[in-house]
Amino acid sequence: MRKTAGEAERIQLRRLFGVSGARLRAMIGAFHGEMRRGLAGEPGSLQMLPAYVDIPTGLERGTFLALDLGGTNVRVLWVELPGDGSSPTLVEDQFQLSREQIASEGKLLFGAIARFIGRFLGERNLSGRLPLGFTFSFAIRQRSIARGELIAWTKGWTAEGVVGRDVVELLNAALGEEGVPGVRVVSLNNDTTGTLMALAFLDADCDAGCILGTGTNICYRERTAEIRKPTGPYDREFMVVNMESGNFNASLPRNRYDVLLDGASENLGSQAEEKMVSGKYLGELARLVVADLCGRGLMFGGRLPEIFAARGKFGSEHLSEIEADETPAADEARARLEDWGIRPADGDDSRFLRDIARLISGRAARIAAAALAATVTKNDPALDRPHVIAVDGSVFHKYPRFRARMEETFGELYRDRADRLWLASMQDGSGFGAAIIAAATIGSSGGAVSGFREKPDF
Repeated sequence: MRKTAGEAERIQLRRLFGVSGARLRAMIGAFHGEMRRGLAGEPGSLQMLPAYVDIPTGLERGTFLALDLGGTNVRVLWVELPGDGSSPTLVEDQFQLSREQIASEGKLLFGAIARFIGRFLGERNLSGRLPLGFTFSFAIRQRSIARGELIAWTKGWTAEGVVGRDVVELLNAALGEEGVPGVRVVSLNNDTTGTLMALAFLDADCDAGCILGTGTNICYRERTAEIRKPTGPYDREFMVVNMESGNFNASLPRNRYDVLLDGASENLGSQAEEKMVSGKYLGELARLVVADLCGRGLMFGGRLPEIFAARGKFGSEHLSEIEADETPAADEARARLEDWGIRPADGDDSRFLRDIARLISGRAARIAAAALAATVTKNDPALDRPHVIAVDGSVFHKYPRFRARMEETFGELYRDRADRLWLASMQDGSGFGAAIIAAATIGSSGGAVSGFREKPDF
């Protein structure tokens, strides 16, 4: 007789991946403590990096370039801000970096990026003085609004000669060497700050930004007086702080599968929260669960299917397809298994895999919601005012019911005040946000406007 997972195993998994309201509240308290330690420059899991910019007024004016570098797809944007509260004009192109360019030398990488910018300008007959806002979606230690050193590469990037260097200096040098005159980087930000700034330009209640995609991070608006470590030449009352929240590790509900995942990762012992909520890891968590159950003869007849056999083969996109099935018997999940070479797929296995997907993604959504709740309630513990949170990323936008589960968690934690936490979709906003930051950096005079010899040929 075929051995299948019984109710005892299902209860055990629900216990391992369940997160109670009490545990979420403990996590929020621990998160507040890590925030304060990071703001004071003390050791902790949240770096709390100053971004050297405050949220925009919505009246910024001028014409700017923006560069959005977060993956092999590079976005170059031309943005015109009218300065009167009306809608901006935005045009963009995408360019593709090669594996060699992201894995060899920094000079090769930044040279390619400079050429992309030059091609964008040439195709639109643009010339003159053009300030550029630079979204650089890797961990940077900023020294000012236009100076920041790469802390470490992630996402498989390994270009040599960049870690510890000022990426603004590297790009400005490449623009000169590649013969792209008139363009100069005036501001630097990561994708999370760019997402916040893009929505804050349109909504004055927006005071936090979040990425929930391949990785995860949060930034928010903080009183500068609360930042008790050196901030250099910055004299405004508020500043955006980049938390690098994916590294949060206090009071997290980790289980043995989280330990297995961490032990096999390329960044052992770091990014604990990210490994529980982000798209890079959710599928791998499910794969580890399935491999364990299969090894005990409780799924797939004890024979591990190929798609679950090796690290990285079962991705979060696969998990998303399984969870999207809402049929009572998990017929669509069963069809997906057969598409992946599991023939004939068993109904019990299909339903159990869907249960596993729901447990893993449900925990991820609750933890992500708690991290955002902690961010906002650090300075507004009673939620006395509304907070709009700009959110981008594939997990938030595409994973079934992820946003709904986050909102349900807010309701559980704050009941009748939960509607003061609003998750606002801001897709691909980090490039536009870079232009806003450039505008805020050089002031509202819009000095770039008079620099054009010709208007863009759109």
